[in-house]
Amino acid sequence: MSKEMGLLRPSQLVYHYGPGSIVDMMDQSVMVMATDLWDTKYTPHEKDERITRAIGIDYIKLLNERPDSIKIRAREFPNWKICPKCSMMTNFKNQYCHFCKQNGEEVELYPSRFVVACNQGHIQDFPYIEWVHKDKACTSNTPILKFIRHGDSGSLSDLSVKCVKCKEEQSLGSIMKKGILQSVLRECSGERPWIGDRESCTEVMETYLRGASNIYSPAVTSFLQIPLTEQHSDPFLELVRENETALVKARELNDDMFLMQLTILGIDHSDKDKVEKIIDGEFDEEITYESIRKQEWNTLIAGDNDDSLLSGYKSVRVDVHDKMTEYFSAIHKVESLPEIQVLQGFTRIDYLDRFEISEQKDLLPIMKNNTNWLPGIRNIGEGIFFRFNENTLKDWETTTPNEKITEQAILRYNRQRDQMGYKALPIKSRHVLLHTFSHALIKELAAYSGYSTTALKERIYCNDIMYGVLIYTASGDSEGSLGGLIEQASSENLYPIFIRAIERMMYCSSDPNCSEGEFKYNTTANGAACHSCSYVSETSCEWGNQLLDRRLLLNINPGENSGFFKI
Repeated sequence: MSKEMGLLRPSQLVYHYGPGSIVDMMDQSVMVMATDLWDTKYTPHEKDERITRAIGIDYIKLLNERPDSIKIRAREFPNWKICPKCSMMTNFKNQYCHFCKQNGEEVELYPSRFVVACNQGHIQDFPYIEWVHKDKACTSNTPILKFIRHGDSGSLSDLSVKCVKCKEEQSLGSIMKKGILQSVLRECSGERPWIGDRESCTEVMETYLRGASNIYSPAVTSFLQIPLTEQHSDPFLELVRENETALVKARELNDDMFLMQLTILGIDHSDKDKVEKIIDGEFDEEITYESIRKQEWNTLIAGDNDDSLLSGYKSVRVDVHDKMTEYFSAIHKVESLPEIQVLQGFTRIDYLDRFEISEQKDLLPIMKNNTNWLPGIRNIGEGIFFRFNENTLKDWETTTPNEKITEQAILRYNRQRDQMGYKALPIKSRHVLLHTFSHALIKELAAYSGYSTTALKERIYCNDIMYGVLIYTASGDSEGSLGGLIEQASSENLYPIFIRAIERMMYCSSDPNCSEGEFKYNTTANGAACHSCSYVSETSCEWGNQLLDRRLLLNINPGENSGFFKI
């Protein structure tokens, strides 16, 4: 027999409360089950070939297009519960305290706040019985536990669990220490409650809070569903094909000439085999984060584009204010912007790579069985696209000491990636410039557009041949397309917003610590940027509020000459 536990929005199922996540409902804590165990037979399908090919599926089920027809399955988790009145504990599937009920009272239990998990994503209840009896076995075959508070501070050292049968008692003060559970759990149990099975695992389990943010990190891939101007748009592939004749002639001469030609084109010698496969016609183009962005870029930079009847995309080029032409070669008002977000899987504890679709092979599964689809949502929104002036950007790169300012932040960022097992990214100062500009404008546009900063998002297009920023909003309902953002795209409205956005980056309440960009422990991959001036919400930022430095926007310190904007 099943019962209704509550309601979740489709966007929550993709981001915060997908399969494998723990959800606090009104009267209990549950874990959302695998997606193919849901009732989604009436859910509309999306078969966009570019998207399905990129993530290797046949179609996407759009959860927000017929949300009332979807029934989500969930199971109680964690199983251990505590009575707020008598403090007795139970792991039976009852909602009210058995001991209080015997005294004629009906007291609702609350779930334990501790769970244990490993780096492979397996998760289970905290082993209270084993922990209490780690020094001495229980004299009873059916231990009964009681949760005891020794003070009102709420710290772990004030909490303990006691077995009422054998009187053994253990403090919970040390349960968060790394490796402490090895005395009671020698290895991981391999439990996957969202799938309903277990697998072999030798990892060490650690204790976490039930609501900790690292217990569930969804891998959501976002695609703009816009008309594409070309199918093969990997920048590396284009570079090789454009210079194919010169590469073939150099290879025919000798290997040294071939390597020299690679150097001239700015191609690393480690990519030699890949180049040879391309010119020999033996290379299968891989769909990457970069290639998808290049496809989107090609459409965004094309003049007026009305594809409302097919994809739903509509963009209009607007006049650039005379005092902004030095910095921007074009600005586009994107009146209608469809976006599809697909949930590919999730991670526990580990860092998730935001920048490569191909790195998602180690994700935890959201399906119990092998299926040819994934859940997603389609959002409709609006946006403003800024294409930077290429000549001004290149002049800034060659005439200012920008690399000296950004090299430490970029080094720290790639060091973080290396520690997490991901390859370094070829980040340049222009990435940091465009990203910081995006944050400055998001914060200012929020004051004029009617949207909050959490409703605005960024999309950075940056490499040697891309140099633009898309600021947009997208929502599964009408909230994403109210018109407040594109209303600001006209030159008379946008210019004062642009000026204020840049000027606000001149000062920060944390100066001079922030403006100097030198943080004591180098815990952030940023320069002159902090919560007081440059950060936006995590849902708005593609880079996790890293790689920001307002010294690249304008000269904020005496003697500096690294600012891009001269206002």
